[in-house]
Amino acid sequence: MSEKKKDIFEQFMEYISEFEKRFDEAFYSILRPFRFTEPSWDPQRCCLVPLVDVQEYPEEIVVTADLPYVDKEDITINATENTLDIDAKMRNSIRFERWGTIQRDISFNCYHKSIKLPSRIDPEKAKAEFKGGILRIFLPKKITKQKIQID
Repeated sequence: MSEKKKDIFEQFMEYISEFEKRFDEAFYSILRPFRFTEPSWDPQRCCLVPLVDVQEYPEEIVVTADLPYVDKEDITINATENTLDIDAKMRNSIRFERWGTIQRDISFNCYHKSIKLPSRIDPEKAKAEFKGGILRIFLPKKITKQKIQID
């Protein structure tokens, strides 16, 4: 069985794609010490990273996420004791043309965010509400110590 030989255009596009990937990895590793965060998009999955606020209170953690163009039925939330994953499908794709220093044309159709929580939570008691494009998730903290009564 002979493998189809790639034409020059396919080879060039693979080279450019690999170069972009390595450039992004190098660029973000250089900027990491300056407290820059990860990019707010993932072009491979066509996902945007939503704006998220995490507030810790004595009894619970409240996570607020901005999810415009999303319906309640299209949101998936998964939690463990230490992490929270938010995935949401947009009603319509958002298309960006000519952004950044390189001319690109890309459409985004979902949101994805993984959050490492500041304290352990009880995922079975978590609750969420979604109003006006704002998702609020209430995560009760896991009780790590219990007062023992002396008899």
